[in-house]
Amino acid sequence: GDQSMSHHAFPIQPDPAFPEAEHRERLARARGALAEAKLDAVVCVAPEHLYYLAGFDGHTHFQLQALVFGTTKDPTLIFRDTDIVNAGEFSWVSDMRVYHHGVQDPISLIVDAAREHAGPGGRIGVCFDSFALPGAAALRLNAALGGDVADATNLIERLRFRKSARELDYMRKAGAIAEAGRSALRQAVADGATEMELAGAIEHAMRLAGTEYPAMPTWFSTGPRTSGGHRMPTMRKLQRGEPVKAEFAGVHRRYHSVTIQTLWFGQPSQAATETYDAVLHAFRAACEKIKVGNPTAAAEDAAFSEYQRRGLDVGVHARMGCGISAAYPPSWIEGYDITRESGERFQADTTFLIHTHMRSADGYVVLVGGTYALTESGLECLAGGDLELTVI
Repeated sequence: GDQSMSHHAFPIQPDPAFPEAEHRERLARARGALAEAKLDAVVCVAPEHLYYLAGFDGHTHFQLQALVFGTTKDPTLIFRDTDIVNAGEFSWVSDMRVYHHGVQDPISLIVDAAREHAGPGGRIGVCFDSFALPGAAALRLNAALGGDVADATNLIERLRFRKSARELDYMRKAGAIAEAGRSALRQAVADGATEMELAGAIEHAMRLAGTEYPAMPTWFSTGPRTSGGHRMPTMRKLQRGEPVKAEFAGVHRRYHSVTIQTLWFGQPSQAATETYDAVLHAFRAACEKIKVGNPTAAAEDAAFSEYQRRGLDVGVHARMGCGISAAYPPSWIEGYDITRESGERFQADTTFLIHTHMRSADGYVVLVGGTYALTESGLECLAGGDLELTVI
């Protein structure tokens, strides 16, 4: 049930993922972005933004929560009282305002805080483009703030693209956890093993390695079920000559590193082998273009060129990649897009998930990819990545 701080029987032991100084440096950059956008205050609602700026690692993000700040005063953190202990354990913010479900109105708390931070006549931005802000709540919030409210989602999200040394360390630790899961999968593959059993082996190994819960589930399929994307494991039994396709994340201090592998149980067909070779070489061609300063579109262009050189159809494709870092359900996708349509350029100290895929002539889909960090030293694989075809 809901508990207030006064009802908590034990002293809270702070365990922040980052020192307060790092959060304040991020807040200073956020305030600089507000000034450029001519905003006097902003309402952040995405749990990953509250974590990034305030250190708040709360898990009642299916209800309204917000971090509100302007150009001078320390921020205000608003959340349901269920998370009061989480707030004390992880966040440096002192101005915390809680509501009890069904008693206080979180919209009113957010509006009051926004007006305090913006000042009379101040212009307010809200991160409207977030899973954490349902449509009805967004309409109420916009109306209560007077209707002339700017969308500040991208302004805040872009602050997260470049990672600090501590963030990169967390990403590497998450990658090691993901690789423990991938190792467990290879050991568990056996004739008649169900998809549920194989996915369970992955998740069990990662829990033992220290993973937190992921923002997305373990995507898993075998045999003809690999023909679709984002499949969930079933009780289907693996048979010889079939592929196993898996995509899942290790998580450390909410930072996600995703590993990907398509492997074969028993000898693959010639068509499957040729498809894997094409997908792997397309992936390698893309990686060659991932250099600081290059347009992100160059990576997907290179992959497509490799497919076209082999006479393969690229009419239907998934995105080449996306930024990835700290995340909460329902998505680990950061706003940093790696596609032919993106206008971004590769930057140092960014982390992202990249992959290539193609359907074989016998209907199976091969997926190759993983999580990488790009630094001034070059491209570093954190999980999955450039994997030769594994046959078990």
